[in-house]
This record gives sequence, C-alpha cells and structure tokens, in this order.
Amino acid sequence: MRLSMAVTALLAAFTLAGCFEGPQGPAGPQGPAGAQGSAGVAGPTGPAGPAGPPGPMDSSGLHALRQNACGQTSNCDLTCAPGEKLVSATCPGGSLTVTKDADVEAAACSGANGPALALCMKQ
Repeated sequence: MRLSMAVTALLAAFTLAGCFEGPQGPAGPQGPAGAQGSAGVAGPTGPAGPAGPPGPMDSSGLHALRQNACGQTSNCDLTCAPGEKLVSATCPGGSLTVTKDADVEAAACSGANGPALALCMKQ
C-alpha cells in the first residue's frame, strides 16, 4: 500500500512538473520593418472645376462688424449704420452693452479676450 502511494505521488509530481514553464530567455532581435500599406485611394483625382460666378452683392442684407482689440483699457464700438438693426453681438470673455439712439443701434465691448463681432441687418 505504501509502495502504491509512493508511485502515485511520484507520478503526480512528474505530471505536474511538465505543466510549468522554466525561466524565460532574453528577447530576440527586432525583425525587419514591413512594407508600407496603400492609403486606400480608389483612383486619381480629377482637376478642379472653374470658379462659379460671384453672388449678388449684399443679397443677405447682413453687414458684419469686427474689432480685434477690446482689452481692459480700450472699448470696442460696433455701431450699425442708420436704418440698420443690430441682430447679434458677441464679446468673448468681456462685457457687452447694447444701446439705441433714434434709429442707430450699437454694441460696446470691453475686456474681451478675443475679437468683438456684431451683425447688422438692413430694414
């Protein structure tokens, strides 16, 4: 009985010893680089077409105003022409004041960290 237990234990030890890997060796050298793949272009691109005709002047009725420097010490004045309505104004990071005097609408921007922009629309 002792002999059969010893044989079983020895057989189990050899069986389990084959399941574990030994120490790993050093990494092999880097292989050569592979070929560059295609960009997936289906074919050559044709030449650009001619420019289209210019659109009608001021067809939208909008007039854009822009001031680049509206810092802490200077204000930007975005005044629409007489008869125009101020439809939009932006003063990024600053304060915006909108005024109306008779038929002239304006926006004043101060302390902006970017350009002040306004849109005026003909009435």
